[in-house]
Amino acid sequence: MAATPAPPSAGAEWKPLPLWGSDVRSMAVAPDDPDLVLAGTTTGQLYLSRDGGASWADAGAPLPFPGWVVSSLRWDPNHSGRLWVALWGVWGGGQVAYSDNLGRSWVARSAGLPDEAVYSLALAPGREGRLFAGTLTGVYGSEDGGASWRQLTGALPDMQKVTSLVVDPSRPDTVIAGTWRRAYRSDDDGATWTGIFEGMVLDTEIFSFTPVPEHPGEIWASSCGWVYQTVDHGDHWVRFKDFDERRTLSFAVMPDGRLLAGTVSGVFASADGGRSWRRLSDPALSVSAIAFHPSRPNRILIGTEGSGVWVSTNGGADFFRASQGMTATRVGALAFAGGDLLVAVNHAGPLSGIYVSRDRGKSFTADFTYLPTVLDLAVAGGRAYAATTGGLFERRGASWQRLPELGTERVEQLVVDEGAPAAAAAAATAGAGASSPPREGPRPRVVARTPQAIFELEKGVFVRRPWKHGPPRSAAFYGGALWVSDPGGLFELTRDANHTVASPSAGGRLLRLGEQLLLAGANGAWARPDPAGEWVQLTGEPSRVLPTGDSRFAAVLVAGGVLRLYDRESHTFHALQVPVPARDVDAALVMDGRLLLATSGYGVLARDLPAAPPPAPAGAPEPAQR
Repeated sequence: MAATPAPPSAGAEWKPLPLWGSDVRSMAVAPDDPDLVLAGTTTGQLYLSRDGGASWADAGAPLPFPGWVVSSLRWDPNHSGRLWVALWGVWGGGQVAYSDNLGRSWVARSAGLPDEAVYSLALAPGREGRLFAGTLTGVYGSEDGGASWRQLTGALPDMQKVTSLVVDPSRPDTVIAGTWRRAYRSDDDGATWTGIFEGMVLDTEIFSFTPVPEHPGEIWASSCGWVYQTVDHGDHWVRFKDFDERRTLSFAVMPDGRLLAGTVSGVFASADGGRSWRRLSDPALSVSAIAFHPSRPNRILIGTEGSGVWVSTNGGADFFRASQGMTATRVGALAFAGGDLLVAVNHAGPLSGIYVSRDRGKSFTADFTYLPTVLDLAVAGGRAYAATTGGLFERRGASWQRLPELGTERVEQLVVDEGAPAAAAAAATAGAGASSPPREGPRPRVVARTPQAIFELEKGVFVRRPWKHGPPRSAAFYGGALWVSDPGGLFELTRDANHTVASPSAGGRLLRLGEQLLLAGANGAWARPDPAGEWVQLTGEPSRVLPTGDSRFAAVLVAGGVLRLYDRESHTFHALQVPVPARDVDAALVMDGRLLLATSGYGVLARDLPAAPPPAPAGAPEPAQR
């Protein structure tokens, strides 16, 4: 059952690194406690704060809803202390559940709901047991606290993707639904529905409804294009549009009458009923949720896409980061450079970039440089490089500098020669600080791959290599040559020629694994034990291979939803049990006897490696051996 917490054994060995941040989709402040706040993420975490958002901890299990977006959090107005959650699956499906113990455990309430996304929830004050759920195909209703559901909008096929719902506080039998195009209203508990279109622009998704209980009939709607107000329960709408960015994901009406609009470019405020607006926060913040308690009107919390929670304690005059304890960051790459652990955090707005730990992941320094989305990290000859969507960067001291020869072109992969020169250079800089100049010595070969070209470092400058085939998909050094795949084939690049090589699968990704070359892709994974040898299939399942940088535990194979760690001593892949979906693991690194996994939305997970290899599980694939 999706609403049941994951078994503790699934992730008991794994611990997140203290890299704070999260992709917050929903928030709720307890009605009777202004300091108690819950926040739900796009990757299934539920965090609890008991100090008004200053710090956070897991509400219950570290990952109660893995693979699900916590799209809505609602306190039950008819059942004190009961919290409801709506979920939708990244790969399909949806759920509704409730908790009576602040998220420590959950009871599923989805019987009768279709197997599709649930985007929104609404509860009716004074109508115990009555719920409305907004799904991909319409509105569903329940009169028994979610024990059963029925379709309410089957007669209106245009009512699809219901992303917002509200029960009119002055008319508890009236519910309003916002869809991907328009708004609809029912005045008879959902039995019949009519469009409430007057004043609304067609084809603008309605993200939120915010009623003003002190003014019966007044409701605000935020949408993909505008902000709207009604003062007659939705019969007529007035449009406001004085924003730099009109995509408004969240909205709030403060006790003093001020309006707050959370957009994809920050929070805006209006003190004159929506006629004019001014920005309050960093424009790089995409604000998906706004929360406050009426008894603490100067404390405003905003939940953001990737940047965690930010808090203002002075009514919005300024905001500060308040994500300590949240570890749901999106990490794209890892590297170890001169004693420093480098972690690339992506899709975090103004906090995107590479973070540094000088104590093996126990803490992270304040050194930070904003970077475009980081796709790969590599260390060669004591120098660290970052491949990003906006060019190739080199670490110089505590900052990162874009290398001019590739400009702002997207760089997808970095490849370092794994032979003796690289090892010698690494040994020469071991234990040195990241800001220390690299010592002279043989330099390894370094290649940067873009979607259209191959560049190699020569005499301190990246130079474009001859390439006459299709767009390069991956590259690896093997047998003294550079091997490159494109969508149709595989090629061995020597200094003077490109040689076509027979490939078992077109468009696969390459990785050198010790004395072997691996090729992985949609059709499976293969190993080549010798540059002139034959390919040996490891698995027929769609596969990815993630290098770890370790001589023994050299790679993680992601195949068929399972992670396997390669042990070079036993020539075996050992299954790994991880608490997150395998598809969300993007990079791996072995450091000080620990395996680190970089994930998309779950931060960096770490666990100790076994001192001795466990026995090979039955049916585990084995790479080719010499």
